Amino acid sequence: MAQRRVLLMRHAQSNPNAPTDFERELTNQGKHDARDIPNRIRSHGWTPSRIIVSDSRRTMETVELLTEYNETPTEPKDELYLAPSETILEFMESTLSDETLLLVTHNPGCEVVLYQITGVYHEMTPGACAFLSESNGRWVCERVLRPDDVK
Repeated sequence: MAQRRVLLMRHAQSNPNAPTDFERELTNQGKHDARDIPNRIRSHGWTPSRIIVSDSRRTMETVELLTEYNETPTEPKDELYLAPSETILEFMESTLSDETLLLVTHNPGCEVVLYQITGVYHEMTPGACAFLSESNGRWVCERVLRPDDVK
């Protein structure tokens, strides 16, 4: 049976000191965490076939550091910059049958959409990644990986 899967990820840790929020860059810790994310995703048997990312500097930089996915089709979307949960859910629903979509965006949208679809609060710290699969027409959160979980 065909299954849709989404890796909903919050950008890695970023520096709050920037001329604008949109221009915030990753900290050294954020860069380290972003480089480690593909290994952690792969260890759970998931591989993204497409990436949709907010076009902010910190989200784009996070995706650029996911070097294992350099050949994966990537679509920057300005609608995902500080997007509300409804917008994030629309992108999740664009996932095709038998596809694993990596969706890289911001809080509070990540936490809100997870709460809306699961009824359970999941903290999405910088660099956190939620593994979502569709089951009987509903999204299910299988697990949330956070950078601090492995330190």
